Amino acid sequence: SQLSITRSSLEITKSDYVNRMRNLRLHKMAWHEKFSMSVACFVLFLIGAPLGSIIRKGGIGTPLVFAVIFFVIFFLLNNFGKKFVKEAVLAPGWGIWLATFVLLPIGVFLTYKAMRDSQLFNKEFYYRAFRRLQPLIHRIRNKSGEAQPQ
Repeated sequence: SQLSITRSSLEITKSDYVNRMRNLRLHKMAWHEKFSMSVACFVLFLIGAPLGSIIRKGGIGTPLVFAVIFFVIFFLLNNFGKKFVKEAVLAPGWGIWLATFVLLPIGVFLTYKAMRDSQLFNKEFYYRAFRRLQPLIHRIRNKSGEAQPQ
């Protein structure tokens, strides 16, 4: 009888602890979300503005398609992060900021490329770069001991 009472007391304490930790996680999630959403606006601007500058062909449609793709990526990463926090897979800070951490380097890269008038979406640029690298790739293959074509 005494053991049964102690066991039920421990179960009540455990469920109370689990509920308190869940509420604390949700509170921290809401706190981080307020700041991450404002930074996310800046990060999406860092992606969208250079896309409009870099992609000159296709009018407004092509940059808009790329912007929608990046927004969908942000939306999915943000929802995954929230789900991971709710299920206690990630800490609230990491889960809520996941989308921002992933997209910030892309935004900085696109901004850098737009500032340098890059040919980011010009397939001729990549074709020429690949043609310049082909001799180097063949030399590496030949040195690694692969069979040479006859």
